[in-house]
Amino acid sequence: MAISKMEKVTIISPKCEEEKILRIMQDLQNIEMVDSVTELNNQYQTKRFDVINLDENRQKEDELNQLQSRIQKALNYLTVHISKVPELLNETQTFSEFEKELDFETIQDLLNQVNNWQQKEKSITDEIDEIRVEIENLRQWQYLTVNPNETKRSKYLRSVLVDFSLTVKETLLEKVEEFSTLFEVVYESQSRQYAFIVFLEKDEELMKELVSTYGLNVMDYTYDQAPKEVFETLETRLVTLKKEKEEIIKQVSTQHQMVNPLKMAEESVLAEIDRIHVKEMLAEYKDLTVIRGWIESDRAESFEKNVRAQLTSDLPVLMTFDETTQTEDVPTALKNNKLVKPFESLTEMYSLPKYGELDPTPLLTPFYMVFFGMMVADVGYGLLMLVGTLLLSKKKTLRRGVRNFISLFKILSVPVMIWGLIYGSFFGLSLPFHVLSPTEDMNSILILSVCFGMIQLLVGLLINGIQLVKKKDYLKSVSESFAWQGILIGAVLLVLGNIVLKNEGLKNAGLILFVISSVLIILVPMITNKSKGKGLAQGVYSFYGITGYIGDLVSYTRLMALGISGGSIAGAFNMLVGFMPPVAKFTVGIALIIVLHALNIFLSLLSAYVHGARLQYVEYFGKFFQGGGRKFSPFKPKEKHIDFKVDK
Repeated sequence: MAISKMEKVTIISPKCEEEKILRIMQDLQNIEMVDSVTELNNQYQTKRFDVINLDENRQKEDELNQLQSRIQKALNYLTVHISKVPELLNETQTFSEFEKELDFETIQDLLNQVNNWQQKEKSITDEIDEIRVEIENLRQWQYLTVNPNETKRSKYLRSVLVDFSLTVKETLLEKVEEFSTLFEVVYESQSRQYAFIVFLEKDEELMKELVSTYGLNVMDYTYDQAPKEVFETLETRLVTLKKEKEEIIKQVSTQHQMVNPLKMAEESVLAEIDRIHVKEMLAEYKDLTVIRGWIESDRAESFEKNVRAQLTSDLPVLMTFDETTQTEDVPTALKNNKLVKPFESLTEMYSLPKYGELDPTPLLTPFYMVFFGMMVADVGYGLLMLVGTLLLSKKKTLRRGVRNFISLFKILSVPVMIWGLIYGSFFGLSLPFHVLSPTEDMNSILILSVCFGMIQLLVGLLINGIQLVKKKDYLKSVSESFAWQGILIGAVLLVLGNIVLKNEGLKNAGLILFVISSVLIILVPMITNKSKGKGLAQGVYSFYGITGYIGDLVSYTRLMALGISGGSIAGAFNMLVGFMPPVAKFTVGIALIIVLHALNIFLSLLSAYVHGARLQYVEYFGKFFQGGGRKFSPFKPKEKHIDFKVDK
């Protein structure tokens, strides 16, 4: 349970083996690549090494990006039309096993088929949109049975389709009657009138004057049939196109089997793009390729065996592993057992430890379990958590991150049930037995919460002191750790001797320990500082930090507050349903109690998760943990759609 020891691996191989080695590394997922060109040129103080085939790599990357874009568009199109998109099984095969199943000729056929559906649907959609616009333009003229363009073949007649405001209707009609041979109202709305006007060719200038004077809108009619016939034809065509589109969508909606092959193809393409990016980090020297990276020490031997076993060429490949003496740029990889590993996410949310620093995950795990259980504290809620997480963990399509999160709550369900038994709570109902009653023993629970806080603070200070001793910073370990422990323990003895047990021996021991520890906190900075006055001021200011410890201890009272509030809310929900009449109680009441308890479970778990983490980050980590480490990021497939199994 610590931070994995890292080594720098260097691989020197012929260029012909470069792609093969990168594929093996991507499959094994245990090397974090470094910029070999920059590192080696800096090491030798001269530019001996170059990037490999940069132009060729960029051209290949462009081709792959285009292919990936096609696959992504096809997947987006399928997922829109398929109601339940299938998922890939996770961690069932390695990346090399996965790639053996791919057939890109079949993938190209799938892409072409999906593209045909897309083009057909787009073409139909565009035509539907155009027809709808035409229908809207003809909607007011749909009852006209005469083709306005017929008058164009007449030597003496002309016609026009116009619409105008009803405010000018009466005066307009008077003017039109002076020369019009026909004025037919086709449609009238609340504010406008639509009319078909036939007039003599000699009166065309008069018609233009009316259009200008009365603000008439003249429709440019371009069809060879009467508006009614055109309108009916368009509506019939619209119905036909909608059916054709529905047929395509119906056909696409059944193509579930196409989704996963396309996902697999995209995963492979993304992995190849990543290999091209990594090639820009490799160094070229004559006919050789130099690859450098970080690897966990306990995986170095198996990595070398795997690489040599999979290389088929007789050409020699040199591989060296060097222990690191620096800590600045070394990545951090946490290594914990199955119980502690799910809690690594909590550490990562705060900050990873630097390489060479202590991994705080095993040190926060027991405290977080106790605190989380105390803040939820219900046997029924714990059982639901356990059953729910057990059922979810059997789903093989869950991603690795989700699976780890589920494992965390599976573990946390145990302390929730234990504290539920201690409080005697089952879905807000009081069990016939309990150790502490949330209603009768509130003071005891409050004291217990503060005691847990005291223990965690003492542990945090102890860890800090041990780390400082290991660095041979003995005086600092006294002033920043052991003396503060003395103050806290002395304060506890004073309370016990003076208030609880009324024991003068305990009281005096606590007072002596408190005074000695206080003096050490003030004097040690004077000893270590060249300026005694400045050291004294620093010591006094450090001692003022005792107010911070009081605030820290008060923070732990939330363990009591959240645990009691969650149980009280659950009890109130039960009481609310209990007041209902029998008929309502066993009908609406059942549904209501399920919804209310579901809400309370969610809020209780969320509160416990957040406040439990806060106690670790602020009160606990602040005593010994610095963080600021960089996460170990091995070269691996993108894993956009699937998590690959890793052979360790």
